[in-house]
Amino acid sequence: MNASSSEFKSPLSVVLDVPRKIWKQTLRPLTDFGFGRKSIWEGGVGLFLVSGTLLLALSLAWLRGFQLRSKFRKYLAVFEFDQASGICTGTPVRIRGVNVGNVVRVNPSLRNIEAVVEIEDDKVIIPRNSLIEVNQSGLLMETLIDITPRDPIPAPSVGPLHAGCVKEGLIVCDRQKIKGHQGVSLDALVGIFTRIGREVEEIGVANAYTVAERVATVIEEARPLLAKIRAMAADIEPLLAEVHDSGLLKEVENLTRSLTQASEEMSLLRKAVSYCDRLNVEYVQLLKVPGCTP
Repeated sequence: MNASSSEFKSPLSVVLDVPRKIWKQTLRPLTDFGFGRKSIWEGGVGLFLVSGTLLLALSLAWLRGFQLRSKFRKYLAVFEFDQASGICTGTPVRIRGVNVGNVVRVNPSLRNIEAVVEIEDDKVIIPRNSLIEVNQSGLLMETLIDITPRDPIPAPSVGPLHAGCVKEGLIVCDRQKIKGHQGVSLDALVGIFTRIGREVEEIGVANAYTVAERVATVIEEARPLLAKIRAMAADIEPLLAEVHDSGLLKEVENLTRSLTQASEEMSLLRKAVSYCDRLNVEYVQLLKVPGCTP
């Protein structure tokens, strides 16, 4: 009965017996040297703990090396703004909408605001001709610093951490300053609406509506006139083209030149007549003198 049952073992049990047999063959030399099952179990647990500790130490060392390598690849830039507009530590810095760093420090002064920015990779360069704006966007009006490179895009030969970066002068080098500008600001928008509200309050809401209605009426009345002017312009345009092609302008130019010459000749003739009149007057006065005969 046992022989028949051993002959008809399922394939699954045969496959599962293989690891068990391999484990027994591995432990047999240890058993021959006096190691019991308890000793082997304790040794396995110790080996597991030592292996786990070594693996954890290697992981921490790799992570620390990665952090150090990343730290040496970062560089700082200083952006100068007239107003902070919500800039604080942690404000994201973007180049064409992609986050490349953040603000690590804000230095306020009476003249301007200096935002010290940390760029996470020295391969990300900031051209000197870039447009740097502080914007507030989104439903919560989050403050962002946007960098937009402008043409021509430079092709520097060294990075921002290189010693020759300042001499080349194409990009923002480590710890260099660059001027920033005010972009989309909620404070500016509120100020504009406040001024509009004050002006409307001064002139009165009723007067504002009256002026708007008058302007709309004038525009409506001017529409037929504008249509007539447009039609007249369309009619005159072929006539002007015909006059230009017919050579009438050249004839008018020749006539103008002839009139100018005639005017000059008339001026000379007038001068001659005036001279003759003056001679005639002198001759008459000479006749009146006693003892003078013609």
